[in-house]
Amino acid sequence: MKIRVTLPPDEHGFTGRECPRCNEYFKVKFGTGLPTSTYHCPYCGYAGNPDEFDTKDQIEYAKSVALKEVMEQVIEPELRKLEQSFEDLERDTRGGLIQIKVETRRSPTMFSLDYYQEKEVETHVTCDTCGQEFAVYGVFADCPDCGKLNALIVFRKSIEVAHRRIQLLDSTKDDVDLQSAILEDALSGGVSSFDAVGKALQSRYPKIFPQKPKNLFQNLEALSDALSKSVEKSLSDIVGKESFDFLLKMFQVRHIFEHTLGVVDDDFVRKLPNLADLKGRKYPLKRDEIERFLSVVLETGNKILEIVEGK
Repeated sequence: MKIRVTLPPDEHGFTGRECPRCNEYFKVKFGTGLPTSTYHCPYCGYAGNPDEFDTKDQIEYAKSVALKEVMEQVIEPELRKLEQSFEDLERDTRGGLIQIKVETRRSPTMFSLDYYQEKEVETHVTCDTCGQEFAVYGVFADCPDCGKLNALIVFRKSIEVAHRRIQLLDSTKDDVDLQSAILEDALSGGVSSFDAVGKALQSRYPKIFPQKPKNLFQNLEALSDALSKSVEKSLSDIVGKESFDFLLKMFQVRHIFEHTLGVVDDDFVRKLPNLADLKGRKYPLKRDEIERFLSVVLETGNKILEIVEGK
C-alpha cells in the first residue's frame, strides 16, 4: 500500500528542509528553480537526494498521516468484516442444538495528526542563477538548487538600501545635521556591505583570500596583494587605477568618521597627502561623492566575484 503525503507549506509558500549532515534548517519554495534530483545544503554544501532533507517534524507528520490512512482504509474495514462474520455465525446458529451468542464492544479508533509549523528564518533570497526561492538563517548561503553562493544578491540589495537612504536627503534639506548623518550612514553601509561579502568569500575561497588580516576587505592594499598572488590581478588591475584610488580615499574617509567624528587627522593626511589642507577640519561629505562610491564599490564586488567564481 502506497500513501502519498503532501507537506503543507507556510503562509509564504515555503517548505522547511533539514540537512542530514549538519542538521541545519532552511526553507525552499517548491516549483521555483530548475528541475533537479540533487539538493544542496545552503550552509555546509552537502549534496543529496531531496528526500534526505525532510525535517524530523515532517517525518512524524507523514507517519501520522500514513497510520491514519492505514487505519481507515485497511484495519477498520477488516475489523468490520470480522464483526460481521461473528454476527452471521450467531444468526446461523439460532434455534439449533448449539447456539452461539456473540457480543462485540468496540469504539472506533481515533488517530490525531501530528501537525507542525515551519520555523521563521531571517533571509529570503531568489537565486539569480536558477530562480530558486529559499530562506536561510544568517545572510550568506548557497542556493539549495544550483549550489551558487548568494553573496552577490545580498551585496547588491545592501547597496540598493544605501542608495535609498540617500534619497531621504530630498526631504531633509532644512536639517544640515540630519543630511550629514544620512551621508555618513550610507558611506558606512557601503563599506560594511563590502566587508560582509568579503568575509563570506574568505570562508568560501580560503585559497584565494587569506584569513589574515581578519578584516581583509577593509584593508584594500592587503586585499589587492592577496588578489595579485591568487589570481594574478591586483585590485587596481580589476577595477582600474582611478576607481581603486577613489576607493582608497573613501575607505579612509569612512575610517575617520568611525574614529574621529570625521575630523581629518595625521594618519589620514599621511595616506592622502593631497588633502592636507583639510587637516583638523571635518571632512565635507557630498551626495554625489557618496553615490559614486556606492556605485564603484558595487562594481568592485561584482568584478571580484566574477573572477574568483570563474577561477
